[in-house]
Amino acid sequence: MKKLLVSLLFCSAGMTVMAQRAKVSSADENLKKQDLEKAKADIDAALQNDKTKNDAKTWLVNGKILEAMGTKQKSADLALEAFSSFKKALEIDPKMKEAILEMNQPLFNVYATVANAGYGFLNEQKWDSSVVKFKDAFSVADFYNSKNLGGSIPTDTALTFYTGYAAFQASKKDDALTFLKKAADLQFKGEPALYVVLGQLYEEKGDQANWIKIIEQGKTLFPKDKRFNDMEMAYYSKTGKTDQLISMLEKKIQENPTDQAAVLDYAIRLDNMANPRDNNGNDAPKPANYEELIGKAETNYKKAIEMSPADATANFQLGALYFNRAVVHNKQLNELDSKQQTSPKAKELQGKVEGLMNQALPFFEKADASFTAKGGNLDASDKQTYESCLYALQKIYAIKNQNDKVETVKKKLDALK
Repeated sequence: MKKLLVSLLFCSAGMTVMAQRAKVSSADENLKKQDLEKAKADIDAALQNDKTKNDAKTWLVNGKILEAMGTKQKSADLALEAFSSFKKALEIDPKMKEAILEMNQPLFNVYATVANAGYGFLNEQKWDSSVVKFKDAFSVADFYNSKNLGGSIPTDTALTFYTGYAAFQASKKDDALTFLKKAADLQFKGEPALYVVLGQLYEEKGDQANWIKIIEQGKTLFPKDKRFNDMEMAYYSKTGKTDQLISMLEKKIQENPTDQAAVLDYAIRLDNMANPRDNNGNDAPKPANYEELIGKAETNYKKAIEMSPADATANFQLGALYFNRAVVHNKQLNELDSKQQTSPKAKELQGKVEGLMNQALPFFEKADASFTAKGGNLDASDKQTYESCLYALQKIYAIKNQNDKVETVKKKLDALK
């Protein structure tokens, strides 16, 4: 009797194993029939049984079912569960024969579902979630490509760029630099923002060599995008390479002599170089070639005004050039002690202040008239410039004791606020 009992126990155990393996087969069959609910119930039963839960085939089928559910529901979470299941199957049996035949397409579907979830978060501007899902997609691709499953997922340059872009928006600067640099190395041509943002990152890091390199790459790929010319000029300006900057600006004007905007831009940049500011916005020491720079700026402001007499910005800028020089002389005048206030030097400075204020006034008045003509159509930049113009006019009118005009300007300033 004892032997018979033992024999029956072994037979029972064998029946249980067969039953659970039948569950795996049944799950696979139900998957083929697209009866995902029954397939998942069967495979869950097999995963809960000690005899089949460590079987590579069980985890392979579980992965296929989860992938089918994730693809159908467009669920990245289910897709990533499928990914974990596929990895588990290959951990248990790295050489399983079914992998090439049965894991190839499902793993690619997992990759696509997860990447699409990343794009969904990107469109919703949920930058952190987008980065997470994009990175998950790359993890799936790296795993797939490392397992010799009969195919490969090629490097997606667009996905690489958008991962970097989302990371930049999420203030993950290291991740942004890594992915954007890779996208640039891959010569991604789908979006000029790649080279704009990457240039900004190199600028922030103080990496001048890569900064100018990426600007030049952007210019080559997107020759009509004016942002790269602006970036190049900013590079030369911020790195103190003023000779190259001036040369570049002059070449631009020579190529487009009737481009009023280019002439005005040239004048403004010369003006800024002549009057540099530190990182806190305070006046920095004047360059050695100040007089040359400011003289060229004045000439080109006048040229821009000749080309477009009603240009509010050009008139304001030329008025500001004279006004700012008057402020410098006025500061020198105020620094004289009481005994020097009646000296020839004081009279000379006073004459310069009045002369420059008189030069500035008509240009500020023209700018005022042009801004007024625009009415409520001023953008933020115009509004700021107009406000500066009115403050300057108010000061000049006050010096001239033209109180009625001071009040008129005050009303215009109040209306801007």
